[in-house]
Amino acid sequence: MAQSRTERIGTIFTRITALARTDVIHPNNLPLWYDIYKNFPPKDEPVFARKPSQKKIQDIFYAEDIIRAKFHEDIQIPMVDMKHDNVTQTQIFLSLYKNFLKDNIKEEEAYEKALQNYKETYNVKIPKSETSYKSYKD
Repeated sequence: MAQSRTERIGTIFTRITALARTDVIHPNNLPLWYDIYKNFPPKDEPVFARKPSQKKIQDIFYAEDIIRAKFHEDIQIPMVDMKHDNVTQTQIFLSLYKNFLKDNIKEEEAYEKALQNYKETYNVKIPKSETSYKSYKD
């Protein structure tokens, strides 16, 4: 029955505060975010009835994201082990690509040359039809 009013009556902060005040939750067991929220509360209280913001959310893309997407489309690379700080195949390709761009070569040519260089270095078989540069900027 409490399901129907979980977000409508109070915020998670007020509910956690009430639980802490009545000793249901020991102060050592409070969530990590609790002290931060208490010291730096939001400008607008998160209330269920509040209308969502109409601001357009800006996409966050880095310059190399476009090249990285194209590279992953053209080449199937092995899984990355996040436990180690080894340089990934994608990072190697991006450094090759950036080196070609330093020589004032067009992006398409730099991509093709970096892909060819990567292919020769790592003995990757790529079908000829898949190596053409497609523009992802549009």
